[in-house]
Amino acid sequence: MKRIHLFILLLSASLCGQLRVVAQDHPVPLALYGKRGITLVVTDSGLGGVAVMEDISRKIKESRCFRKVNLVFVNALFDKETGYNALPTKREKTEMFDRVLAAISSRYNPDAILIGCNTLSVLYDETIFSDSSRTPVIGIVDAGIKLIGEKLKSDPSSRVIIFGTETTIEENSHKNGLLELGITGERIVTKACPQLQSYIEQNPASEDTEMLISFYMNEALEELDDRSGDVYISLNCSHFGYSEGLWIKAIGDTDYQYGAILNPNSSMGDILTREKCHRRYNNTKISFLVVSRTEMPNAVTIAGYFREDSPEVADALKNYTLIPDLF
Repeated sequence: MKRIHLFILLLSASLCGQLRVVAQDHPVPLALYGKRGITLVVTDSGLGGVAVMEDISRKIKESRCFRKVNLVFVNALFDKETGYNALPTKREKTEMFDRVLAAISSRYNPDAILIGCNTLSVLYDETIFSDSSRTPVIGIVDAGIKLIGEKLKSDPSSRVIIFGTETTIEENSHKNGLLELGITGERIVTKACPQLQSYIEQNPASEDTEMLISFYMNEALEELDDRSGDVYISLNCSHFGYSEGLWIKAIGDTDYQYGAILNPNSSMGDILTREKCHRRYNNTKISFLVVSRTEMPNAVTIAGYFREDSPEVADALKNYTLIPDLF
């Protein structure tokens, strides 16, 4: 899959005041760091991407690169009774996401859009928005590929199981990206987990959620040739991390060697901090807004996940803004 961020832009305002070109391995234009305040939009086809917004907020506070940051989470779900994976064709999925991106651009004029959703990230390159917009867009798939690739290269006898939604696994972007990095195919297992994100949103720690995770884990492990070497569990649906303990328990109940959980949700924020601008300000003021076209009956449940460590994120989610004509 070609990189989510596709343009190389000649910039006139780097932190050093010199003209320079955005490096291809740095998906955020360097001119962004010359601003005192920015607006960032995180979008997902459900509430998993709220974890990405939380990670971004924490790292921005730590780096203090900006005086003020407006963080907006846009729920890209178009109908609370169904979702993107239920749409029959890729074209329908892409057209719907195109509408979301256009609405984000016109309503919030963001300095960058972060797709905190693997399903939507693998659709992005097919959207009209990807060809017509100059807004930087960063997807979570590249972060996941990088995370898995680094771990497998550092542990040559290890394997990985890539868990995701049906659309994410069907597109095969993670496996193809790893093959391009030189990881051999026999070290990679991909496993679609239908409906799991819905169960996690309802209750990340429920008995039904635990049973589904255990079922998908055992099915995936059957595809491994042997039991030697560590097995890494890559959670490539942003919802899956809410149930991290259940994934660890599921492989712990087997005789396979557990390596680690690989969750790209916790690495998206890395691309929004630069060493050169660390501690530029004494503190960073962050505002939080969560908006949705559909009602979100599980918002209170997921808000509880953030209540202790990120009360501002929890409050924004619990008190989300319903916009029926959002897109």
